[in-house]
Amino acid sequence: MFTGLIKETGRVKSVRKGSGLMRLGVLSSCVYKEAEKGESICVNGVCLTVTDKKSGVLYFDVVKTTLDNTTMKRLSLSSWVNLEPALKVGDKLGGHFVLGHVDCESRIKSIIRERNYFVLRIGYEKKFSSYIVEKGSIAVDGISLTVQKKESSFFSVSIIPYTFEHTNLKHKRTGDWVNLEFDYLLKKDR
Repeated sequence: MFTGLIKETGRVKSVRKGSGLMRLGVLSSCVYKEAEKGESICVNGVCLTVTDKKSGVLYFDVVKTTLDNTTMKRLSLSSWVNLEPALKVGDKLGGHFVLGHVDCESRIKSIIRERNYFVLRIGYEKKFSSYIVEKGSIAVDGISLTVQKKESSFFSVSIIPYTFEHTNLKHKRTGDWVNLEFDYLLKKDR
């Protein structure tokens, strides 16, 4: 389980695609130091298991189902990814509960710079409409955010400068894909 508070951004150092499996290597400094083989790390909102670590690079095996349903299949060398280690007993609980089980991938419709913050508009399929609630939580590439406005085909989130600078959002452009995980508490009763 995660909180959606990104610990660091890492850079993809290797992508090896095989039969139904992708081996992903991510350069990390902060998360790398504490990560151990077998631990869960949230990578762009996807819960992955550390299968190896060498020379500052964390390695993950990504199965076909995950590739089919997330933006992991779109990663290439030098892509920026958000990294968050799993919660440990005694950790502060900020953000919201993020499971690392991505519901869908979606495209950024626009990134608008306001005076001192950013607004992202992100599209969604109608079948997910009931999971998007104004002032409710949503994880975008693993980042815990609050839905500011919901329209019929997109929702808006406001991004403070700190979050923009300390996540992969500063590298995103209109049309880029992101992983969405809807708030578990909203999905529970539906």
